[in-house]
Amino acid sequence: MKLTDFAKQLPENFTEQEFVDLMNQVIDLKTIVDLPATERSALFNGVQYLVDYILLAQEANGKLRTHEGQYVLDYSGPFIPHVLVRPKGKELDRGVLETFGIGEADKYFGDA
Repeated sequence: MKLTDFAKQLPENFTEQEFVDLMNQVIDLKTIVDLPATERSALFNGVQYLVDYILLAQEANGKLRTHEGQYVLDYSGPFIPHVLVRPKGKELDRGVLETFGIGEADKYFGDA
């Protein structure tokens, strides 16, 4: 499946499991863990480029939202508690590499 097909097939009100299942049709998520560092870095660069390009497209189309003067980026997929977003004092949980973040938001933030 192409990533654009993912966007077309993801239901409007999707579950975390539906999100992960469709992502796994785009890329086998489990293989990312064991990629050589250079390949994982190249994949990261590709994904970061895509994020930047999508943000530019949203800006060009007047679709960026702000809250109190700050840009707000919507994300509705499973929470992945990595080093940049994991709450302070929480340790790395390698189990998330197996669960793909399903249910993680509840562990950190409750039902909010």
